[in-house]
Amino acid sequence: MEAAGTLTPEELTPDFGTADKSVLSTLVHLFAADRLWLARFTGEPIPPFTTEADYRLAVLQNDWPALYERWKEWAGGLTDSRAQAEFAYSDRSGNHCQFLLHVSLRIPARHGIRAA
Repeated sequence: MEAAGTLTPEELTPDFGTADKSVLSTLVHLFAADRLWLARFTGEPIPPFTTEADYRLAVLQNDWPALYERWKEWAGGLTDSRAQAEFAYSDRSGNHCQFLLHVSLRIPARHGIRAA
């Protein structure tokens, strides 16, 4: 986020022809995935994947560090036995998924929780 904060709006939003199109859209995707996965792990209501507000860099700069702190708080309470337990959730298409919790944690880790 620090590096993104140095970019102009013109540098944040051009379409690079990638899946998420721009730097800003990529950051929004990562933030939304972090928020979604934390909600799944904590049992909170599943938020919309993205909101219109998410596409404002100032919102990401404000909300992502707080989300990261919530991740750290949740992860700090994990035990070895909890990490070995089954974890079930429904994906955004409604498909039922079930894995050991420690396996499920690899999914958001690949998305990049550390961007905050």
